[in-house]
Amino acid sequence: MGDLTVSIIIPVYNGAKTMPACLESLLKQNYPADAFEIIVVENGSTDNTAAVVRQYPVRLLHSHQRGPAAARNMGIAHSQKEIIAFTDADCIADPGWLRNLIAPYADPCVGGVAGEIVAYRHGNRNMIEMFSDEHSPLRNFISGAAEFLPHLYTANASYRRAALQQVGGFNPTLFTGEDVDLSWRVQLYTSYRVSYAPEAVIYHNHRSSKRGLARQYRQYGFGEILLDTIYGRQKNYPRTRSFQARRILSQLLALPRYVIPIVLRWYRYKRGRLSQVQASMPQLMLMIEYHNILGKLEALILTRLMTSTRNLVETKLDNYITRYY
Repeated sequence: MGDLTVSIIIPVYNGAKTMPACLESLLKQNYPADAFEIIVVENGSTDNTAAVVRQYPVRLLHSHQRGPAAARNMGIAHSQKEIIAFTDADCIADPGWLRNLIAPYADPCVGGVAGEIVAYRHGNRNMIEMFSDEHSPLRNFISGAAEFLPHLYTANASYRRAALQQVGGFNPTLFTGEDVDLSWRVQLYTSYRVSYAPEAVIYHNHRSSKRGLARQYRQYGFGEILLDTIYGRQKNYPRTRSFQARRILSQLLALPRYVIPIVLRWYRYKRGRLSQVQASMPQLMLMIEYHNILGKLEALILTRLMTSTRNLVETKLDNYITRYY
């Protein structure tokens, strides 16, 4: 049996700065060149992303429906290979990424595979990037307590075409949590199981500004409540309304506790006893906790305290896409 054929799909919005490194890493994969294709789906960029992509031997598509889910669905529709792999425009693939990601498909029962996501540690990382490296929430497959099913983040994920066809691809109304939603639907509504390939490594450029970091954690909070609303009726789903109420309350109570460490660490930094990164930790923790709470509260209002149906949630999301994407 020869190598499985693979379509690699990359949605991109204003990714001119990061696309070259991403595409060059994919073109250097330790995998037969005639066995995979690269499809970039440009999603309404206002920079010169399209011009940058045209410099490489890849397919470029243009999606007029905003959001990463719609862009990935367009890529899937125009792909031709057996396995559909996903990564993002701010990612760099290890040379062995694709081969290791595809290996678990030797088992015909495997319908999806996720790999490891680690920080891209370039030489001139700023304070925000170093903080994001230490506190990254991008833990693929299983990330901790109160989890439902294994999740596949599309920074480093793949699926059999047959599995995607059975569940209808990504839900384009979801602009956050759409990758988790897809991986859960594959496990709930098909006979396939998902697998994890830790040797399949993607290096991710973490957020580099406070604004970007705050927006990211607000989006995470919003997406968590959306998923809880959509899947809360599934048997053994762990994050109930009471669970989230307790979690949000504990987050709120934790906010004042950051104030004293902020003052003490800043004092020690001024006296040369701490680095700027060490001094900024509690301030940044306060910021991401606060914005995560805001995202959850906003989603709780949208979902009527997690009582809405899936269809009702999806019909209300149009007004939020420009805010979060």
